[in-house]
Amino acid sequence: MERKIGIVVFTHGSRRRQANESLIEFVVRLRETVGCERIEPAFMEWGRPLLPAALRRLLARGCNHIYGCALFLVAGSHLQEDIPFIFEQTLKKHPGVTWEISPPMVEDARFLEYVSGKIRGVFAGGGGLQKRLYRGLEL
Repeated sequence: MERKIGIVVFTHGSRRRQANESLIEFVVRLRETVGCERIEPAFMEWGRPLLPAALRRLLARGCNHIYGCALFLVAGSHLQEDIPFIFEQTLKKHPGVTWEISPPMVEDARFLEYVSGKIRGVFAGGGGLQKRLYRGLEL
C-alpha cells in the first residue's frame, strides 16, 4: 500500500474567535507554501474543527499516515496524554493507519533560533518587535 500522508496542525484553541481564525489562515498559507492540500487545522477545544473531526477529514481523503504538528510550546499533559488519547480513540477503527505527533516546539533548535532572533531584534533597537495591543499596553 502506498503511504499517503495527511497533516493536522493543531493547537489548544481559544475562547477568542479571532485567535482561532489566525490558525485557520495560517494553515491556508501553509498549504500554499508546502503545495499540499492534505493539511488540516484543528483545535483541542474552544475552536472548530476539533481534532477528531480534522483527523476524520484526512481519513476521508485516503490518508493512511497522519502527522500531528503540535503547536504547543512544552510537553505538558495535553501533549503527553490528552492528544495521543484523542488520536488513539479516533483512529482505532482504522487498522493500517499510522500516526505520529511532533515534539513540543521548545525541543526544536529552529524554534530556539526564532526566539533568539526576536530577542536580538529587541536589543538592537526594536527590529524584532511587531506593534500589537494587549490589555491596553502598546508593545
